[in-house]
Amino acid sequence: RTPLHYDSYDNLLVQVVGAKYVRLYKSSETPKLYVSKGASSGYAKQGNMSLLDCEMEDFEKHPLAKDAEYVEIILLPGDCLFIPSRMWHYVRALSTSISINYWW
Repeated sequence: RTPLHYDSYDNLLVQVVGAKYVRLYKSSETPKLYVSKGASSGYAKQGNMSLLDCEMEDFEKHPLAKDAEYVEIILLPGDCLFIPSRMWHYVRALSTSISINYWW
């Protein structure tokens, strides 16, 4: 399971074994996604991580997230998903899983 985040590069996500659930948000949804700010170290230092807990959102704590539009996808073996740079995404394995990512 990944946190909701975006990558600075375009990404091909290829599912080899098992299944994965993917949730995608356009970059235009950023104001509703409660970006983690001010981290001095670690993954959040880039400003590309959200404070939202996808699939267990706390809409009292993050009310704007309720209106954030997203697309859900299930990846199965042989599927390939293009994720453009700066597109927010959250990924969770639905079974034992092997994936390959290629960023450029």
